[in-house]
Amino acid sequence: MDPLLEFLGASGLQDGDRLPPERELAARLGISRRALRQQLLALELDGRIWRGVGQGTFLGLKPIGSETGLVADPSQFSPHVILDARLRFEPVIAATAAVRATPYDLSVIENCVRKNAEATDDDSWSRWDSAFHRAVGSATRNPISLALTETLIAARRQQAWGDIRRAQVDKELRRQSADDHRQILAALQSRDPDAAMETMRLHLQNIARMLKIEIVA
Repeated sequence: MDPLLEFLGASGLQDGDRLPPERELAARLGISRRALRQQLLALELDGRIWRGVGQGTFLGLKPIGSETGLVADPSQFSPHVILDARLRFEPVIAATAAVRATPYDLSVIENCVRKNAEATDDDSWSRWDSAFHRAVGSATRNPISLALTETLIAARRQQAWGDIRRAQVDKELRRQSADDHRQILAALQSRDPDAAMETMRLHLQNIARMLKIEIVA
């Protein structure tokens, strides 16, 4: 078993509990801090931990309403407002990621695409969908772009969005979304910002149709 996962399983930590500082945790696990950070990133993308600037690393999902760096409480946003913002910002974020993503970033995104496509239930599909978009935001290498992505992900965890998703999204629509993710990944791997922007825009328009949310251009 992975040393970090083994530690978390045996530690008795509950959701919301703070993990030990990186230096202490790396020493306890007998691995380098670089290796630890890569493992922590993978867990963060999977939604199993979250990190707050100046706060530390915590087990579980980031609480809705916690500080994202841009807005204090995204839980109050309507599904229409969320999707409108996503259409205006996420295509640009994808275009930036196409230029700046490292090989490691692309491998993380590819893993998210695969896990999302393999998901057989709504919770897993939603978690890996969020992980995919978080990984694209991270690949911009711009903390503000990542903070914006985190804000949009946090907003999608509010009940109104979840209710619409569960009511409208079925196996076929999940398959279509996974295909969209693969096309975005291909554009990122090709280092084509125009294609990345367009495939992300089309993906979000497909989401609007899936959820029956009308967006005015």
